[in-house]
Amino acid sequence: MKESDFGFKKYNKEEHSSKVKDVFNKVANKYDLMNDVMSLGMQRLWKKEFIESINPSKDKNLIFIDLAGGTGDITKRILSKYKKNTAVKVIDINQEMLKEGKNSFKSHDNIDFICSSGESISITDNYADVVTVSFGIRNMTDREKCLQECHRILKPGGVFACLEFSLPKDIILRNLYDAWSYGVIPKFGKLIVGEEKPYKYLIDSIRTFPSNEEFNEMVRDAGFINTSIRQLTGNIVCIYRGEKE
Repeated sequence: MKESDFGFKKYNKEEHSSKVKDVFNKVANKYDLMNDVMSLGMQRLWKKEFIESINPSKDKNLIFIDLAGGTGDITKRILSKYKKNTAVKVIDINQEMLKEGKNSFKSHDNIDFICSSGESISITDNYADVVTVSFGIRNMTDREKCLQECHRILKPGGVFACLEFSLPKDIILRNLYDAWSYGVIPKFGKLIVGEEKPYKYLIDSIRTFPSNEEFNEMVRDAGFINTSIRQLTGNIVCIYRGEKE
């Protein structure tokens, strides 16, 4: 049976999925706040660049799928950028994360929140103009299957856009990054959320995620064309983009 990385440990599919759910159950109500703390506010700039990078072939009557988007943070940015009859389906496997998102969008009728696995997305073929996934694909139990599902639900000409953590290539920046990640972030997790373990996992999961080139190859293997990698802040994060032919 294929095993999946959970930090530096490996588990079978069922165990991995259960452990990831447990992590996000614990952090859901402080997830966006902790993203700000962990990134020293840089996540706002990264997400701004991410939304700008999508660049679909049209700018109105768009259908977005925001995968692993439970709290609705990316959806807010999508609707701010693409205001003309845009609809968003927010998909997340974690009910606690979706609950946070629903609380932020009580008066919107163009947003649906759907509890669904990223490896088996409850959306019909050739449905969406854009699929986004922000800081979520590294937590998928089967990333290859998730990418195939993203390709399946996109219309021909549709855009896949992924924002994900990476590792700095500059040795000085890497040492500073590691010191901040392991020395400070878990302590903030304990202070703000009351838990260190979820943040230790999230930090470790960045180290076991494929390299930029390896993940971009996975995107191509899923059927996407015109793929690209855009490195931000010394390669601390990357934007991956591809199109469905």
